[in-house]
Amino acid sequence: MKNFINRHKKWLLPVTVVAAAYGLALVIRGAGPEIDILVPEPQPMVVRVVTAQPEQVRLTVQSQGEVDAEHMIDLVSELPGKIKKVSEAFVTGGYFAAGDVLLEIDPTDYELARIGAAARVAEAAEELEIERTEADLAAQGLFPLREAMVASAEARAQSARADLAQAEADLQRTRIRAPFAGRVLFTQADLGQYVSTGELLGRIFSTGIAEIRLPLTDQQLRFLDLPFGSGSNKQLPDTAVRVRAEIGGRSVVWKGTLHRMEGAVDPDNRVWYAVARVDDPYGLQDPTQATPLVVGLYVEVEIDGQVVEGVYRLPRAALRNKDEVLIVDSANRLRMRRVDVLRTDFKQAYISAGLEPGDRVSISPIEVFVDGLLVKVVQDTATDDQLAVN
Repeated sequence: MKNFINRHKKWLLPVTVVAAAYGLALVIRGAGPEIDILVPEPQPMVVRVVTAQPEQVRLTVQSQGEVDAEHMIDLVSELPGKIKKVSEAFVTGGYFAAGDVLLEIDPTDYELARIGAAARVAEAAEELEIERTEADLAAQGLFPLREAMVASAEARAQSARADLAQAEADLQRTRIRAPFAGRVLFTQADLGQYVSTGELLGRIFSTGIAEIRLPLTDQQLRFLDLPFGSGSNKQLPDTAVRVRAEIGGRSVVWKGTLHRMEGAVDPDNRVWYAVARVDDPYGLQDPTQATPLVVGLYVEVEIDGQVVEGVYRLPRAALRNKDEVLIVDSANRLRMRRVDVLRTDFKQAYISAGLEPGDRVSISPIEVFVDGLLVKVVQDTATDDQLAVN
């Protein structure tokens, strides 16, 4: 045996070491705790839902437009002459009242013309009186008949009175008055300037009412109760609007009304036009209005439309494929439901049919839908609060 070990010790020793190590490993493995292999159960997808409830909804229509004044006119000179006086209000942005004199042309020449015309009226009246006296004497046979002379004198007197009226009117026109209360958009004349007949002096606009011309598509007209072809120029009844604009980094809102519809479709873009009005846009009668609705401002306008009963109002994210929503049933499984969409906007979808009160509608983005997929529901209470506001 000893000889056998000596002859084969080169390979026998490594085999012995390996066998001992293997045996030791078996001992260690057998002495350790048993490991339980657990297979995790699949977790259901978490989805946010809103509870659908029918409600009364007032539909609104959004449009945009530029603020304009009810009246905006060019001031022009009706007479030639040198500007003698300029009102303090006749500056860009200046306020004035109706009847205020904004400019005055030197009236000297026109005053002299009026005096001359008045003198000619007096002369013509005296001449007419003489002719009438002589006509009375002629009727008594003391002078030849003078009916033609009387008629000529009456014509000259009438012409003189007309010249006087024209001279007085010209004298009044030297004072250029504001026909309405408003503001000056720009000026183009100043003190001492000589102006000709018809020359532009400036542009003014009224401040009592602001108007906004609003384009409306056929789709938008579906949701508005507007009379067409009624033959009436009266204001459209009970059609409120809210005018919004960003001024100085904050949103400002003015309240107004939809005043009228224009009588034709724009041939370029095939839209209708309505005109909204806002009273006292500059806050001259309301001191609490801090921000004026100025001419030229581009605004967004929300128009009150029809009131519809039994409409389900959902977040826009709930709508899939234009007319489908995902419903979570009583077993918390997803089901596809086709619905009738009344209208949509950037934030909400209005459903007229296809839902039942209490339906849980998913608003989570789900890329791949599997019918009957088990989900975990999280109620979106913030959205429900938002939808409860009319």
